[in-house]
Amino acid sequence: MAQAVPGLTPTLAVLQLLDAAWFLADDQGRAGQACARVTAWLGAGFGAGPWQDLVHPDDRGGGSGQGAGDADRRWRMADGSWRWFSHRTQAMGAQTLHVLQDIDARKRREIAHSDAAGLLDSLRLHLPGVFYKLDADEQGVPHVTFVSEAVRELLEYEPEEVEADFRRIFDRVHPDDKERFQAIVANALRTNADTTFEYRVVLPRKGVRHVAGRACSALQSTGRHARFGYQHDITEQKLYQEALVQARAAEQASEVKSEFLSRMSHELRTPLNAILGFAQLLKMSTAEPLGAEQWERVDVLERAGRHLLALVNDVLDLSRIEAGHMALHIGAMGVRGVFDEVHSLVVSTAHAHRVTLHRPIWPDLPEGPLTVRADMLRLQQVLVNLMTNAIKYNRPGGDVWLAASLVGNEVCLSVRDNGHGMTPEQQAHLFEPFNRLGAETSDIDGSGIGMVIVQRLVQLMGGRLSLRSVPGEGTEVSVFLPRAESQQVAAPLAAWPVREGQAGGAASTATSVSAAGGGELLGRCADDDQGDQGDAAKAQATQRPVDILCVEDNEVNIALLTSILELRPACALRVARSGAEALKHVAQRRPDLMLIDMQLGDMSGLDLASSLDRDACTAGIPRIALSADAMPGTIREAQARGFLAYVTKPVDVRPFLTTLDQAIDQLA
Repeated sequence: MAQAVPGLTPTLAVLQLLDAAWFLADDQGRAGQACARVTAWLGAGFGAGPWQDLVHPDDRGGGSGQGAGDADRRWRMADGSWRWFSHRTQAMGAQTLHVLQDIDARKRREIAHSDAAGLLDSLRLHLPGVFYKLDADEQGVPHVTFVSEAVRELLEYEPEEVEADFRRIFDRVHPDDKERFQAIVANALRTNADTTFEYRVVLPRKGVRHVAGRACSALQSTGRHARFGYQHDITEQKLYQEALVQARAAEQASEVKSEFLSRMSHELRTPLNAILGFAQLLKMSTAEPLGAEQWERVDVLERAGRHLLALVNDVLDLSRIEAGHMALHIGAMGVRGVFDEVHSLVVSTAHAHRVTLHRPIWPDLPEGPLTVRADMLRLQQVLVNLMTNAIKYNRPGGDVWLAASLVGNEVCLSVRDNGHGMTPEQQAHLFEPFNRLGAETSDIDGSGIGMVIVQRLVQLMGGRLSLRSVPGEGTEVSVFLPRAESQQVAAPLAAWPVREGQAGGAASTATSVSAAGGGELLGRCADDDQGDQGDAAKAQATQRPVDILCVEDNEVNIALLTSILELRPACALRVARSGAEALKHVAQRRPDLMLIDMQLGDMSGLDLASSLDRDACTAGIPRIALSADAMPGTIREAQARGFLAYVTKPVDVRPFLTTLDQAIDQLA
């Protein structure tokens, strides 16, 4: 250590009284004389080198001697930690007096405050909401002492305007929310409780907006509480929530509509099943054949039932379309195959009305055969409807032409007749539901919604409809659909129902088509083949009895099915009147085949199928759906669950027997 400076003792004594530490250093920074406090702080090794070695590298600065400069610096303590000191220097002859005063606590508070202020500035500049501080004076009057710049967007005020008069905020609050919001603010200022709130504002530029906020209280050094809060715009979130609620409501409404349509289909078809089923059995009876007059009356009964069925089908179709539940499967398909299928479906109707059908002459196009993009089932439905209209509203000996041509990027499918035609006034009302255009006084069956369905289906498939009609000359209806680019076209549909219909308010006549397929849906019922049912019965009679379990909860339907299966003596019928009863029957004896109604009293037919498939002992039993539920979604689900066929009620007896025979053949 260097020798003490003469005359320095009084100065050092004063420093001791001021709770300061000191040391002397030469012009090289080497410490000489030092007080005990310095060595206690900086360690016994203090003075072994320049004092700058003990200062944090970021705080060294300045020279080593007279020019070291006064500053706040961090010094390395004996334990290796860093501590803030106020460092002052004074030249004392050849040496320099260094005075250190501990400011660590104050300095750290300043740094923390500075960091907090920086964070607040960053939040103030980058967060979309508004930070604010609300103080109350001695009289309890609130004043905004800080508000971030985002208030310009949130409330369309300048920060200075809000700070000058806190009550300006209430001027922006929606009239319906003002009283409630003022009560929230008053209660928060009175109780100092944490508060979460929402309210609406009416802004000059943006109009009505939704605002949400949260505020809390903190005790200040003045002894009074201040409110700190954050508010932000939640309008988009509110709109999203409202849209989500509306979407959920629409989804629920859609589910209700689907359930209603399914139930309506079931309730309307169930009584028709008895009417049409027993009428067919009476006409088919060989044991007690009907007389001519009786046969004619039963035939009238059957035709009336089919007319009612057609009306039910059309109404349900139109309801599905209007409710947005008409599922379409758009794909590429060859026009010629569709025309051939449609021709086969309406040819018997044409013969009955003595109308000649003319098939189109197919042009040889360099691009290949004509193909369109459409839903095959619905396209067939449209064309069958138009063809049936052209036949039924024609004259005896009339003609109907089916044609196809390429028009730009569209394919035109036209149906033309030389029948009675329509007046301009009739054409103006053609697409009004249930308007038969005067045909209600004729003996032609109809309801007036066939063409409405045609128009809607064509629009759903991305096409358009055109009409040309001249009274006394005939009518031509053209369907324009997008031409298919793909050369991979689907085969003509033969596994799903197509209904014949007619324009101008005529009702549609139900016609079903199907094709058996291993493991796939056979269709609603098999084609209306007039083959020898006795041959099938005789063939089955030579085989062992086929154990069939029918799951049906309607006694009339059970009676009808029992009567139908009397035509198949080789079939032994068991009946379960509920899903639970069916499970018991299956547990007692596994059947060869099951006929399952889709809407049972205790469960659905699909639920029953799932229960059967979960048990290894009952899984894989061949089953046919036999139901009045004709909703496409239920039919597709049944197909996915492995049902061999889906036969809709009212049952068409002969096609049903064919479907049953096909299923029994698969068992072999």
